[in-house]
Amino acid sequence: MKIISVANRKGGVGKTVISANLGHELARRGFVTLLIDLDPQCDLTKYCLPESVDCGDVFKLLQKKSSIESCCLEIGDNLFLIPGSKDLNHFTFQGSKTVLKRLLSAGDYLSDVDFIILDHPPALSNPSIAGFAASDKVLVVSDAETFGVDNLSDLLDDLGQIQRSTNPDLRVLGIIINKLDNRRILAKNIVKALRDNFRDAVFSNYVSYNTAFPWAIHRKVSLRDLSWYSTPLRQLSQVTDEFLQRMEENK
Repeated sequence: MKIISVANRKGGVGKTVISANLGHELARRGFVTLLIDLDPQCDLTKYCLPESVDCGDVFKLLQKKSSIESCCLEIGDNLFLIPGSKDLNHFTFQGSKTVLKRLLSAGDYLSDVDFIILDHPPALSNPSIAGFAASDKVLVVSDAETFGVDNLSDLLDDLGQIQRSTNPDLRVLGIIINKLDNRRILAKNIVKALRDNFRDAVFSNYVSYNTAFPWAIHRKVSLRDLSWYSTPLRQLSQVTDEFLQRMEENK
């Protein structure tokens, strides 16, 4: 079982959509995948659960008021979700910062899970720290905007501090460029700056933006479940292949 944090300190870069659709693509390839919503806005939960369900959530799990079994919902073949909670805004550590890691590794309930994907909020909050402390890898999602590039260095500094203080095994798997508009000269220049500054950390494949995303979000389905085959779906499939290749190379 590998635990991957999907993160960026900047909001609006598409972390949630990448988390959800990467989960769907991995599940489609036969990997048992668990999505966990660490963002108090609960966008991943709203995207993956069209209707509210009475069950445990990640806040109750972190508070040890619910078990993994009572929180974990099957939302598709090989695909599961632990819902988020707006109460995550009030989560404070009552013990070790590795509380989430210990909860996810306890017992045999998750023994068949191949990947756990943690969808992070943009801020470095207590839920984020717990997520990074639990993770093996960090998958950074960035758009091709100036502020997104500026925030990457700050995020990497944060990760370095967590690595030194809490999780020495934490590594950055790579940076996915999302919502790219190749028609814009500025976007092309920013992508070049990303590749110049972060080199091999930047995924070779990227995901562009078109109307498939708002339609998928509106219908609360994955890109693959839309009635047409979109360019972002093809790109996301390629990103998934590269994700698996990088995971294999970075065992």
